[in-house]
Amino acid sequence: MKVKIEKLNINGEGVCLLDNKKVCVKKVLPNELVEIEKVNDKQNFILGKLKNVLEQSPLRVKENCKFVRECGGCDFMFVDSINAINIKKQVITEYFKDIYNGKIIANFGKNCFYYRNKVAFAVNDGKIGLNRRGSKDLVEITNCMVAKPDINVVLQDLKKYIIFSKDKFIHHLVVRSVARHISIVIVSPQKPQKVEFLINLLNKNFCEKFGLFWCNNRRNSKEILNEKIEKIFGEDKIEYSFLNKKFYVRPLSFMQINEEMQEELYLRVIKEIEDEKVIEGYSGTGILSVLMSSKAKSVVSIEINKSAHEDAILSKKFNNICNLTFVNGDCSEELLKYGDKNCVFVIDPPRRGVDVRVLDSLKQKMPKKIVYISCNPYTLKQNIVYLKDEYKIAKFEIFDIFPQTFEIESFVVLEAK
Repeated sequence: MKVKIEKLNINGEGVCLLDNKKVCVKKVLPNELVEIEKVNDKQNFILGKLKNVLEQSPLRVKENCKFVRECGGCDFMFVDSINAINIKKQVITEYFKDIYNGKIIANFGKNCFYYRNKVAFAVNDGKIGLNRRGSKDLVEITNCMVAKPDINVVLQDLKKYIIFSKDKFIHHLVVRSVARHISIVIVSPQKPQKVEFLINLLNKNFCEKFGLFWCNNRRNSKEILNEKIEKIFGEDKIEYSFLNKKFYVRPLSFMQINEEMQEELYLRVIKEIEDEKVIEGYSGTGILSVLMSSKAKSVVSIEINKSAHEDAILSKKFNNICNLTFVNGDCSEELLKYGDKNCVFVIDPPRRGVDVRVLDSLKQKMPKKIVYISCNPYTLKQNIVYLKDEYKIAKFEIFDIFPQTFEIESFVVLEAK
């Protein structure tokens, strides 16, 4: 069946109407005439699969990665990065138009390829690669065009190791590259075998600037990594400098996968908190809290995860900071203790958004400003609508932290009414 795409929705799907039914299909652009196959036909909704593009948009470009159609991870590689961020801006503008009609600023990415500092490679039947988007099927790859070059070097060593060790229990290999140092976590329900072979390979390429770990986890676990991590060899953490502060990263530490755009985003946050009393919720290992302490009057950093909290305290000691307090606890409860109408609340929650208890605490304490970083426009809008009687959107920007994908990182400033 042939359809003409009208626009893209917040999920990056092309949308149009057919016989009074909404049609949604991936990997298309507005104004393209495409041939699709029905995947799911419901009473008022059709999910389609792209078969052929009959009339291409002038914005469509050739995908340079030979694995992109199999892997599916880079689901927006068929648009160049400048046009891609503008399309994302249009989609965000449309999606938020019922609650915000002001200006939205788009911040372009510096490096559109080879930027990602962490990749979880899947392993199965002696092969290593990436899971096909939306499934657990393994796509064997030789190179990832969005991963840092050092990660692709490691990938070649890991391929040799998997063939040599013949270890059938390994199901993931999580690789991180920061400041030319490497961290590798072998994920398996049994202690990995013949690791000396891998250590020798890594030594040749990285001169002992790496750490090798084992995570005791089953193949069918919901999360790839858990707290059961044991060092096998090398560095137990990666130390690095970021915006004139010292930090370190361990296997479970959260870090933005695009460091250059992380710098732009965090500098933008700091502009909003100069000489203010700041409270950060969901603060993780405290990177942003440490950075904000240089400009803020004081910072209270709240994180419920004990391991992340301990990392944050070490970062405070590394940088000899006096106006920063780390609190290990539930954000909704701690906000009631520390928050007031004169503070600025900064938050960067997971994809599921801000817990309703935290939102209720915000309503009760009414900080004068909320700086909200979000990787999910859907939950971002839900949270803002929940606060609509108390707060209004004052500023809205998006950052291209995930080039080649339709993922959107938003930066929103909410001001008390």
